[in-house]
Amino acid sequence: EQVSEYNITVNATDKGTPPLSTTTNILLLISDKNDNPPIFDQSFYTVYVTENVPAGTSIYSIKATDLDWGQNSRIRYCIIDGELNEAPVSSYVSINSETGVIYTGRSFDYEQFRDFQIQVKAEDGGSPSLSTNVTVNVFIVDQNDNSPEILYPSFPTDGSTGVELAP
Repeated sequence: EQVSEYNITVNATDKGTPPLSTTTNILLLISDKNDNPPIFDQSFYTVYVTENVPAGTSIYSIKATDLDWGQNSRIRYCIIDGELNEAPVSSYVSINSETGVIYTGRSFDYEQFRDFQIQVKAEDGGSPSLSTNVTVNVFIVDQNDNSPEILYPSFPTDGSTGVELAP
């Protein structure tokens, strides 16, 4: 991971009179072994999303790096499927596999649920590939989107006046 090539100079001299010598350069290229898994820049992520944002809204970007080179260091992201309110997590959020940007899959309603967790996997391009998972905690932020309801006094629905006399 530190040096990708060595330039080696070989010099050979004989013991004749006069001594003769020759020099050659050898370029030694070091192949990378896929020995490093991706590493996220945080051990977990916390995301705050305002309710009622439209589907397709970018809500966060996660990042992982891999110390290997070339194809072995190329990272792809995916959401590990689970369920939320009896629906697949993938119907609530999606992730750009190349960039790690997380998007809403639908509008969230604070009155239905206030938070959820997703698991994101970063997988490198080595063979065999190596991967790491991270938890993303998503908190829905309430908006003032519901009108107040008057619960008392309640008005009768049977046609009476609904008047109460107090002694």
